[in-house]
Amino acid sequence: MEPRFIIKTHTRSLRPGNFSILISKCTYPDRSLLSEAVSRRLAEFLKTLYKNEKKTKLARKELTYRSVAANTLLVAQKRYFGFLRDNMIWSWKGYVISSVLSYLGKDKLLEDSVGCFFDLEKLERIAYMRYFLDTDGALILEIARKIDEKGQVSYSDLAYNIQDIFDKIYKGYKDMCTDFRERIRIEQRFKEMHKQMKGKNYIPSTLPHKVKPLIEALKDMGVLAIKKNKNGEFYESETYNGISAIKSIVQELQNFQTMEKVFEEYQYFYVIAKILNLAPTHYDLELHSKLLWETLLDGYLRMKDKVYGLADIDALVDWCCIKILSVDNILVIRDNIIQFLNDMRRKDSSSIRYHVNGKGRIAYLILAKYHEQR
Repeated sequence: MEPRFIIKTHTRSLRPGNFSILISKCTYPDRSLLSEAVSRRLAEFLKTLYKNEKKTKLARKELTYRSVAANTLLVAQKRYFGFLRDNMIWSWKGYVISSVLSYLGKDKLLEDSVGCFFDLEKLERIAYMRYFLDTDGALILEIARKIDEKGQVSYSDLAYNIQDIFDKIYKGYKDMCTDFRERIRIEQRFKEMHKQMKGKNYIPSTLPHKVKPLIEALKDMGVLAIKKNKNGEFYESETYNGISAIKSIVQELQNFQTMEKVFEEYQYFYVIAKILNLAPTHYDLELHSKLLWETLLDGYLRMKDKVYGLADIDALVDWCCIKILSVDNILVIRDNIIQFLNDMRRKDSSSIRYHVNGKGRIAYLILAKYHEQR
């Protein structure tokens, strides 16, 4: 069990639009690249975005977009979000993001339209919220708790308390661990963080920036609003039909233990529906099986391997949950989709072929009648 928060980051580097550009414009599903080449390519797109920003001093623009690109690439890899593999090829999560963007037509955007990646539509918000909760859920919960308690939190208040938040997360996860080895690993990471902060090269003024990138991402995803006045920057919840998104996070996740149980049961989209106050209809086999099949097939045709027709099951599950919740306002859970696939194979055993991954677990499928279709 790993604490769900990212400590190695950089201002602007967690904005969902960065990941969208990274996946749709800088990397491929089947072509490996050097990380340096990917970072340079992403930096060029960010340069286009930043070049007209008056608040960024001219002498610092290159430093800014190159640093953001490097840090975005870092957190997009396996240890954090996991959108990319080590060789810069898309992971199954990368396929989901690519499918979302292609469905919206954003994969065809030209370089001078790069700003559109940062104006998220509902489909994108739901997709990214799913992966932010999975990766940074503990920090999201703690920030939400502070905003919920006070109604509004200032940047200076969060900056002053950020170390206490990090300590609380580490200690909370350590106390939850039943496995001795996991407890030791978390404790070592906790000590390493404090050791780095006491080192000669550590600059205390950089600590607040560990939370600023998440604030920017939460704003992009429609979870909170940023208000500015002469006294500084303040954060408060967005509301949907009178319901606070921040309060919904606190009510549904409550604490680290409850949050882990919710995510273990794959209830990400139930929580997201609450945050956005979607009030969705629950999936019904008789009413919605045709819709599920159409969405599944659409996802399969977008994601399948060009040579063998393989598509990742986890990617297809997330795609169906995201697309049906966003477009049709129907809450589908993983069990619904797996059951649908099992029923489909039971009726016609030749319709689906399953394949295992390197660990011997069933991870891919081929829809026999459609694997050659473009």
